[in-house]
Formats: sequence, structure tokens, C-alpha cells
Amino acid sequence: MECQRCPASSRELATVESRKERFCNECFVKFVNTKQRKQMMKDDFFRNLFKVIYPHDKEGSVAKILLPLSLSDSGSLVMFDIVHDLLLEQMKQHNNHTGFTIDILTIFSEESLSVIKERMECLVNEKMLQLNKVKNIFNVHFIDINEFFNSTSELSNLIIDDENFEIFSKLKLVNDSDRLTLREILSKYCLNNSSRADLISIIKNQLIKHFAYENGNDAIMWGHSMTKLSEVIISLVVKGKGSQIATFLDSDSFDTLGNKACKYKNIYPMKDLLSIEIESFLQIKDLAKFLINVEETNIKPNCMITKKSTPSLGQQKLVKNMTINEITTKYFQDIQNDYSNIISTVLRTADKLAQPVSNIAKPSQCQLCQSRIYTNPSNWINRITVTSPYPIETCEEEFLFKQWQESRLGKSHTHYVELLDKIKKDPTNNHDASDNDVKLCYGCLILLNTSIKDKNLMWPKIDTMESLVNKSNDNKELNQILNQFEIHSDGEE
Repeated sequence: MECQRCPASSRELATVESRKERFCNECFVKFVNTKQRKQMMKDDFFRNLFKVIYPHDKEGSVAKILLPLSLSDSGSLVMFDIVHDLLLEQMKQHNNHTGFTIDILTIFSEESLSVIKERMECLVNEKMLQLNKVKNIFNVHFIDINEFFNSTSELSNLIIDDENFEIFSKLKLVNDSDRLTLREILSKYCLNNSSRADLISIIKNQLIKHFAYENGNDAIMWGHSMTKLSEVIISLVVKGKGSQIATFLDSDSFDTLGNKACKYKNIYPMKDLLSIEIESFLQIKDLAKFLINVEETNIKPNCMITKKSTPSLGQQKLVKNMTINEITTKYFQDIQNDYSNIISTVLRTADKLAQPVSNIAKPSQCQLCQSRIYTNPSNWINRITVTSPYPIETCEEEFLFKQWQESRLGKSHTHYVELLDKIKKDPTNNHDASDNDVKLCYGCLILLNTSIKDKNLMWPKIDTMESLVNKSNDNKELNQILNQFEIHSDGEE
């Protein structure tokens, strides 16, 4: 089979088949590049960010773009590679000038630190060194995921009253000796994998947005493909967070962080690409070597004509052990080869959604995920839920009730009731059941009520977070890698 994009006189053999069209390697790379660059030039705001502006010394002529790079995510790595090639082109065409600089932000945990150091050293050496020898275009930042807890001076103990679904919270001042860690939060509070995945996702998104706000970035480039965006959309609906979809996809408005207006916009340059196309691009450009999960990447679905074998049934994860995100991912991966129109339909439909009309007089935000709250979920759930128990009438019922009290579930409920009573009676708690002080969105309220142990959670007050920009340069070992390749941190500029 021959490539359908090559000139008729010199057609190359096809290596990729996507959207009922066959491509050779070169034509496919060009196809993916074009799709991404088209999104980067989607309107005047982004065109002015990414193109080279004359005169070069004009204020604001060089934009600062934040690119969150996860070494376990193919999308962000492919996006980085395409941006790298674009910057190379700009330097050649404009006498070593570029229209923008890139801040690479990688969030790490202690468990992945050694592998990240190894992969980042390879990435710096192969991709960033060439550009930074001429001009300081790439700045690399690392943030420990535990900085989400370390960068705040206040914690809130959130707890739900399961009789009326009202939310109580008690503030706690923290110091260096009693800081929380991600591992502690996940092991102490989360009852299942879905709740763990949700909290990790919330933490990473908040760290990225806080960094962009403090670092003065003009845009955040997210490496979500069309498939990934559709997965997130369906997951939000399933989790009761459908009201967030319009805000999540909004690339036209400046972002907000708490009550603070931001100077950056969010952009999804890869929203016209399927994840199988991204995985194919990854294989063609030999980028998988930079990823942490190379083995998993090699068995992900792609649209290469010579496909690698998929994992056997024995290697596949059981649905009952999957998170909501993993289930939606599996569904879209299964259909995208033959029914990609379903994926594009999900995204096109979501793009038409507008933000709901709020019936709360004072705007409010969820204390967990920081999303906007448009109605008081506690009042709504209380209206449709029966919470009062049926009274014990027989000896058999009393015997069964005592058995339940002595069980692990019963003891957990007793502990929850004692904790709730203690927080309710505490005169310093900041509970206010009025519509003006709603603290959790519907999705997070359900998460806390069903998937968090004893229906209570210690969580930082996001608006008290200290600077993450300075802390991104605190890790000496990681910065030694960067310094030896002449990639400068903020403190060295």
C-alpha cells in the first residue's frame, strides 16, 4: 500500500492508516504537526502569542507559555516535540528569534523521582540543549506533589452531616512538624482507587494553575487529545461534575484562581487528534524512550499498519478494579479505530455547552476542586434523599443492629458520629449553611460522602498557598542535571 499524501511521481510505502487514509511516516508527522499548529493559531490572542513579533525588543513581544510535561503521558510529550520543532523553525527563519519561550513543569513524587531524573537528563540532552545554546528558550521546573500541602499554612477538616448533607469545616493552623503528605491522604482517607485518582488529578491541576499564575505565563498548553478530552467529559458527567465541562473546555476566557483573575488562557492544541494518532506519532519519532511507562506505551492502541500485539486477557485489568477514568479510557480506546465519529461528536457537543445560570446570590467555589458552584448541592440532595433510619421494632432487629455496631463498618460510623458532634460543638468552626457559603460542589460532596473514610477529609486552604515558583528550584539534585546542560531556572535569569 502506498501513501495517499505523497506526490504521485514518488509515493512512499504507507506505514499509518487513520481516518480511512494511508500515510507514510513523513506525511503523517506533517499531518499531526498541521493539526496542532492550526489550534495554536485559532484566534488573534493565540496567534500573537506563538508567532514572531517585530520589533523583537517590543514589550510583550515574547510570550511565556507553560507546558505541563508528564513523563507518563504520551500526549504532553508529543505536544512538547512539536513545539520544539516549531521553535527550531522560528530560529532559522528569524535570525535566532522566537515568538515565545516555554516553561516546562514536571510534577513528581518520591516514588518516581529517580526515573524522572534519568528521563529528563535524556530529554534535556537531546531536545532542549540545541535551542538553549543559542538562546534561553526552555526553562525547566520541578515541583514535588507534596508542595500542595507544604505551601499552605491552613488546613480545613471537612465533614458531611449525613442527616441533611450540610458541610462543616474546622480550620487548623499547620507548621513544618505536622505537614500532610499525599501518601498519608490517600492511605488514611480514600476507600477506593477512583477517589485516589480524583484527588491526585485535583492536586496536579491546582499546582499547575497556581504556578502559571505566579510565574506570569500567558497560556497553559494541555496535552489532551480529542480522545482524552472526550474521556474527561464523560467522566465529569458520571461523577456529577457536568457543570464544569464548559469551563474546562473554555479557551476564549482568561482563567480564574479562587477569587483572583488570571492573565493566562488554557489551550488544547491536540484536540483535533485521536490518541491512536498520538501513539503512532510517538512510535515514528522514537519518543517512547523518554516515558516512564515505556512498556505500557508500547502496547497502547495505535494506527500503525504493522501493529504490535495487544495484551492478553490475563494481563487486562478487571473492570471492578478500574477507576471511573480508566473505564472511560478503555471504552474510547476500544471504539476509536472504527467509530472515531463518536469521539468527535462527544467533543463537538461539549464545545456547545455554556456555563449554567447560578441561583446563588454570591459566587462560590468548591473547596476541593476549586470549580464554580451554581446551586447548593446540599439542599438539593436533602430534598430527594431519605436519611432518617427506621426504628427498631423486634428483638431480631435489635440483635442485628448490635452485630452491625460491633463490625468494622459500625465502629467506623461511631467514630464518624463522634467526630461530627465534636466539630459541630466547636465554637470556632466556620460552618454556615446559607447559600452564600457553599463549600463543595455536587461531585465532591458525593465523593466525600461515599468514597472517603468517615466522610471527613483534611484539605489545604488553596488561597493561602505560598509561592511555588521559588520552590520549583529547591531540589538540588534535579537542578544539577539542568545546570550541566545550561538550562536556566528562574533564579538564574
